[in-house]
Amino acid sequence: MQRPLPQGIEYLIEQFDIFAGNRKKSRRLPVMLLRRERETQGPPDRAEATGAPAGSTARSIIVGYHDRLYEQDLQREVDLVPHALIDDSHATPRAHRPGEGERGNTGGAPAAEQHVALLDSLVEQFDDTMPLDAGELRLPRFHTCRAVLDISVGAGSASAKRRRLRDELYLQLLTRRPMLATLARVAGATGSSFLTNIWLALFELLVVGLPRRVYGLYLSSPRSLRWVGSRRPKGPNFLRMALAVTSAGPSRGNQALIQRMLLMALLNDLSKAARPTRLWVYRARRQWSFVLLLPTVGEEGTPVRQLLDTYADIIRTEPPAPLMVLGALLGDSPSHAQPVLADPQSITGVADQVNALYTRRSASAVYVVPLSASDDDGPADQWVRTNPKVPVRSNGRGDYVRAVAAPMVALSLVAGVALYAVGQDERLPSCHAVATGEIVGVTDGRECHLGVAGRDDDLLKLEEVAARQNDAAVNSKRPYRTVVFFAPLTTEPGDSTPVSLQSLRGALAAQNEVNGREGDIVQIRVLIANSGKYFTYGSQSSPGPDVAQEIIARKDRDRITAVIGITQSRPTSFAAVQELSAASIPVIGNSVTGSKMVDAKSPSYYFQVSPSNERISEVMAEFSTHSEQIGNLTTDTGNGRTAVLVYDPDDDFFSADLAAKFSDKYKGGKVVTVPYYENRNGQIVSEVARNVCTEVRASGGYIVYAARSGEMPELFDALQDAPDCRKPDGKQVAVLSESTAAKYIQDPELMLKKHAVLKPYYVMPNNSNGKESPDSPYSEFISRFREVFKDGSVPEGNAAGSYDALRVASEVINSVYAQYKTVEKSDARFQPTDVYARLSNPGIQKFSGASGLLSLDTRNKYPPNKAVYILESHLDKSVTTWMACGLLPDQPPGLNNPATWGTPGNLHPCP
Repeated sequence: MQRPLPQGIEYLIEQFDIFAGNRKKSRRLPVMLLRRERETQGPPDRAEATGAPAGSTARSIIVGYHDRLYEQDLQREVDLVPHALIDDSHATPRAHRPGEGERGNTGGAPAAEQHVALLDSLVEQFDDTMPLDAGELRLPRFHTCRAVLDISVGAGSASAKRRRLRDELYLQLLTRRPMLATLARVAGATGSSFLTNIWLALFELLVVGLPRRVYGLYLSSPRSLRWVGSRRPKGPNFLRMALAVTSAGPSRGNQALIQRMLLMALLNDLSKAARPTRLWVYRARRQWSFVLLLPTVGEEGTPVRQLLDTYADIIRTEPPAPLMVLGALLGDSPSHAQPVLADPQSITGVADQVNALYTRRSASAVYVVPLSASDDDGPADQWVRTNPKVPVRSNGRGDYVRAVAAPMVALSLVAGVALYAVGQDERLPSCHAVATGEIVGVTDGRECHLGVAGRDDDLLKLEEVAARQNDAAVNSKRPYRTVVFFAPLTTEPGDSTPVSLQSLRGALAAQNEVNGREGDIVQIRVLIANSGKYFTYGSQSSPGPDVAQEIIARKDRDRITAVIGITQSRPTSFAAVQELSAASIPVIGNSVTGSKMVDAKSPSYYFQVSPSNERISEVMAEFSTHSEQIGNLTTDTGNGRTAVLVYDPDDDFFSADLAAKFSDKYKGGKVVTVPYYENRNGQIVSEVARNVCTEVRASGGYIVYAARSGEMPELFDALQDAPDCRKPDGKQVAVLSESTAAKYIQDPELMLKKHAVLKPYYVMPNNSNGKESPDSPYSEFISRFREVFKDGSVPEGNAAGSYDALRVASEVINSVYAQYKTVEKSDARFQPTDVYARLSNPGIQKFSGASGLLSLDTRNKYPPNKAVYILESHLDKSVTTWMACGLLPDQPPGLNNPATWGTPGNLHPCP
């Protein structure tokens, strides 16, 4: 691609990649024509293969995109998706076959033949670029229609001409069906006896005469009329119509008719080729789109422009075909094209609009996509270089299993009914027991259970709450939509309680609040989806169940409009979000902080209500540098306050990311790192604790815990037993943590009494002090939480984040519902893509949430200047707030974005 690239082009290419590598079911893909308005098209300095002016950025992108569709493997090209690159130079007829008449001249292609040559080249390229192990591309309708153009039926009656046409087309069919050709050759042999010849004659009648007769009846069927265009009269059959376009037919020179006929036939064939029978392995391997690239869409009347105009007219009214057309507009915009309108201030605005046009029914068949007038300053070029190819589904042995699965459905149903009758399996297919002893999958709280009795009792109780509230929503006689809470809700036996359980409590409290409102409010039904420990079964990244795909499979049946939760920054959770985003389901995360989850490469349908590690590390570094609490428990040995940073170097998505950002921002002293791995791989926790305490004693410093919350209890136990953590002056060791174990937040006494040598402070996205104040959204959250959960559960920050995520989803759902509902139809139909479009623009602005004032839209995938708190818990479960910075939810206007923090006489600027 020509450098410099337009700014933000990587987001647009990412959308093209998504739909080129994985087309959507029964979805029409409108044509996208790229154009850069500021670019002047001067005379070309050199001739280019495609004939476009040199310096055309749009043309360069289309030609460059061609390189993304194949890769080099052992000095050969391996195609990833079938594709064709067509320009006006391809409008030259192929060389005539021996015995065919000359219809053109040596000086150039007659206008009436250009459209045929263009489609010949297109079909040839599609055939040559079929991916490996995806089978042969068969285009029977196109080749039949194409063959008609070169057939001479001679003189005679109409019926005689139709028979000769049928016979010639059958001969063409034999070249494409080797088995029929072989049988015809055998039948044409001569025998040595009269009896043998009689048998051969009968055999010829059976394998040649009968198939030819059946083929003629097939061609005469009215259904074949669609090959020549739906605008033609419905009376004549194909053979009657085809006579008019044979080599000497009266309509042979009608370029518009012939082009439409061939293109209609081709689109019909491509639709069939993209969805072969379920009994064939190629069905699973043909999930891509056929990609047509037009690098030079010129003025009206040029061959490529005529092809585009005909295609646009066809797809406007005909069933969708799996063809993705991308072009570079070098001439005037076609009258039937509409511009893509996007927010000029948003770098992803154009890409978001293109995604919306691809995923929902579009008003036009052709769109002009404006490229940014600003040149890229590095990110786009870096993205293109690091993502050089279209991501496509890998072929595997499982494809053969899918191919034979259909014949087994009946047997499976019978076996399933039998098993159900004898009670051998109480769990529905949505819940799966896996090797770790966990149960993963999706449930409404009643259809199956994700918890194991005696081990996951807290989860089972939450399922009961969900089932009760879901029944009330569905039976409320008001419209409802489903939101899925998706997170790791179980662990292996002996592990600590997942923090995600608190987030699920917050989501159920929000469901109770939303569904309890008066008026025309869309009720929220909550599905619970468990990905298992470490998000292992959340996506296709690991063998076993793919819970993200199970959510996608239930999208239409369960009216799913959004997914919330996630709660962890991991490669596996990122992969799950990618799958949901590719299925056009918006995701709103909470308790997710890793930078990679929200950077430029994050899925377009992903948002989160929690701050990123960038924001959290600023607050942690500021508190560590200036707080009296840390200062009173540390000794300045000449290097300031030494931070002993405990982190997991292998955890790029969370721990290592937070550690790097804290180290960069901390100015209060030096940072000493101690590795602590989530996957131990032989590491002994007591040795880690000894190393930590040795550094603390030597430097007089404190501990910054940047590892995972689930690994905190084991390390804290070891720190309590380590001699070096018992200071000679009797002071405790200060610990500042970003991710705190759930059981310590729920029961501070457990942490404080068991670990007396430690003085813990922790980060929270809301002020989890349990105190209620009038007109505070946090107080509303506490009240609702305690109304739903009367078991003493603490309404802390993770629950508040999930509470906000579901309320944001509800807010957007109701906005979309108000847009679509009518007096005649109160239960308006709308899709997750409508929710995404609304969340992107205008989005949610200054939403008063329990965890802060939230703004989410295309430009803000996570809230800017998010409220972040530093808290300390006490034995009586009271909580002290030592630092509160950002857009706070529980303060009046003017005080909800404090400039300073600290105590009187010792104030410091908020980061």
